[in-house]
Amino acid sequence: MNLFGFEVDVLFLVQNNVVVAYGWHFDKDKSRKHLEKIKEYHALEGRIIESESLETWLEERLRGVVIEGEKFNLPDIGYTNRKVYERIIEIPRGKVATYSEIARLSGVRFTEVLVTLMRNPFQVLIPCHRLLTNKGSLMGFYPLRTRVKRKLLELEEISI
Repeated sequence: MNLFGFEVDVLFLVQNNVVVAYGWHFDKDKSRKHLEKIKEYHALEGRIIESESLETWLEERLRGVVIEGEKFNLPDIGYTNRKVYERIIEIPRGKVATYSEIARLSGVRFTEVLVTLMRNPFQVLIPCHRLLTNKGSLMGFYPLRTRVKRKLLELEEISI
């Protein structure tokens, strides 16, 4: 799948015909491992699949969030630290917040926020790329790294 100029392998976790998470990486085996960690962290059930039609679904939603500024509707599932994801979804396109602000607003310890973001079930749709350090620098964006994060911010016309 092409993620705004980066080729990534994406796998989907599907439960009752609903995507409940996806994992991606530059390598298919690492995509599976990443998705397995997401599945375990959130105690999710379902089948891990590859799907061209779901890739199309994802590409449309990614464009909606990054280019058009739409807010993603998180499925009604008890994700671990869901309130962290809900706070991040509220950050509008073209704006940023800090990891510390999200920790404070969600009432979740800073270190747990970081772990929660590493297990983001809908990376970019839950726009964790809009998070910066207190000094305004890039950090994180596991597993795709900061060069992808920088590209996403540039697409939103945010300069770092």
